[in-house]
Amino acid sequence: MGETGKFYSWEIIDNITAIKNCDKSFFQHRGSGVPREIRWFFDSENLQNGEQKPLILIYENNEYNAHIEMESSQLSRTRMFWKSDLKKEFDGVLKDYRLKSGKENGYPSIKFTKIFGNTYEVEFIGLDLLNDDNINPLETIEIENRVEGKRKKIYTTKYERSPKNREEAIKIHGTRCMVCDFNFEEAYGELGKDFIEVHHTKPLYSLEEEIEINPEEDLVCLCSNCHRMIHRRKDKILTVEELKEIMEEHSIFA
Repeated sequence: MGETGKFYSWEIIDNITAIKNCDKSFFQHRGSGVPREIRWFFDSENLQNGEQKPLILIYENNEYNAHIEMESSQLSRTRMFWKSDLKKEFDGVLKDYRLKSGKENGYPSIKFTKIFGNTYEVEFIGLDLLNDDNINPLETIEIENRVEGKRKKIYTTKYERSPKNREEAIKIHGTRCMVCDFNFEEAYGELGKDFIEVHHTKPLYSLEEEIEINPEEDLVCLCSNCHRMIHRRKDKILTVEELKEIMEEHSIFA
């Protein structure tokens, strides 16, 4: 894991989470500079001048092609670019953000979450940090209470997730995938020890109000592949049982 903290317009929270404070260039040129200090987050520290590394960005359950490239120059700047299809989606977000926030020249922030390999999920969190150095993004994502589904005023689309619920779910269900039985420690040794993803069987965005989450009934532990497949269809989030049936039909368990 590389260094965490604030680097220019980026904030590295941990080894799978980064926040980018967007600006005009982000939307206008469908891309962003990637500071030298955070290249490790995108596994691009060893790129050579002119070399590109493909990325997959998942936005609202749809996949978009992007890439990191090392520009051929004495500065050896690293930049991330995505294509016009994702730019169109992002432009819509900016328009909606300004309309709802009343900030004619404001910009939201975007969170990158590393899923696996070169795949990252991106989510706008509606927080304009550009003009306020006193705001620390770390303070906006650390959740201490056990109530989930409550929207924080500082965000437009961010939903609270309780780390305590996650820990409790792992204690109850363990670190084996509840669909395919994959275990990260068995596959990766010490690197994979205690690692598993936790899935909400009731998506937080679908909740009308705050509710008390039951880690045994409302949370399940999944490997990265099964977690992505459960969310693969935008109009239909699969259940554990439904995904098991699909895998059995294709002789995965044979």
